[in-house]
Amino acid sequence: MATVRRKVAQLRDLGVDLVFGSDQGTFGVTAAQATWRELDAWVRGLGVDPMTAIRKATLDAARHVGADRDSGSIAQGKFADVIAVAGNPLRHIDVLREPAIVIKHGRRYK
Repeated sequence: MATVRRKVAQLRDLGVDLVFGSDQGTFGVTAAQATWRELDAWVRGLGVDPMTAIRKATLDAARHVGADRDSGSIAQGKFADVIAVAGNPLRHIDVLREPAIVIKHGRRYK
């Protein structure tokens, strides 16, 4: 983990904008555990504060791929992809592993 921390620090020092993304799973099938595990690794392993990690997984990732006009944050006219969890992810990032409510494009799935 020390090597990973050092490499991430080097990338940041070079001005690289690190955001979330996944090549896990197959086309059209969501990787169920990938995002919360990556958030957990960023927070616990790399020492990134939880709000920054969440922003890197949402708005910053949407900006990176040019999708921030329609997604990445909650605003009128944007796709409503939202989860609700039992707890505060800014204090305990691992609460994201079990969302109590899942809403995608304005439709509740859970």
